[in-house]
Amino acid sequence: MPPLPTDRHELFAKALADGKSAAAAYRAAGYQCARHKARGHGHRLRTREDIAARINELPTKARGRIAVEQVAEGIRRGAPTLYRPELAELGRRLALLGATDQEMADALGIDHVTLDRWKTRHKEFRSAIEHGKTQADAEIAESLFNRARGYRHEATKIFMPAGSEAPVYAPYVKHYPPDANAALAWLSRRQPDKWKDRKEVDVTGTVAHRLAQMTPNNGHVVDQWAATAASSGNQNHHGIV
Repeated sequence: MPPLPTDRHELFAKALADGKSAAAAYRAAGYQCARHKARGHGHRLRTREDIAARINELPTKARGRIAVEQVAEGIRRGAPTLYRPELAELGRRLALLGATDQEMADALGIDHVTLDRWKTRHKEFRSAIEHGKTQADAEIAESLFNRARGYRHEATKIFMPAGSEAPVYAPYVKHYPPDANAALAWLSRRQPDKWKDRKEVDVTGTVAHRLAQMTPNNGHVVDQWAATAASSGNQNHHGIV
């Protein structure tokens, strides 16, 4: 998008991109007011759609570097971390690394409740984290799939022959055979009804045998119980006759 039509707005957006706080950027853009008022004015100005879009147009790496520096500086000074749009890129990177919500909150210098509030109030922050998690899962799934089916990639071996003044580079293609464990892990999650491991329990056997299995240290008690039951049955049988 082209520069913002209002010069002060453009200066304000660039100041934020350079890592200044909303209050400092507001004053750097030429607005004259007290510092405590500049904070509120700067926050409201930063939430304007055109200014937010202008900030999002900045290079991704620059926004991520700025966010990291600002958070680190805030933690060093013991100041609370205030939300700003460039933190969305930092959230995406943390999600891509597999950070949990609690780990993400710790890295940002906030508590878990604040992180949830940011995700609720700021769509770009929530979307960035979701995108990072999806991308991480997709990359791991692709790696597992390639490991299961086997893959190959181009590589280079470097040799330094005796008496040579320069190394010799020998390109080649490295092959990796299919991995049965990776294939089973993939299939057990894709088709659990067919491939997931199952444990079978043997329920056959007499009542006495199953009781003996449940009380292995008291097997003689079970045998005595079985003998008593048999003797009682014989006595009753003779009594009937």
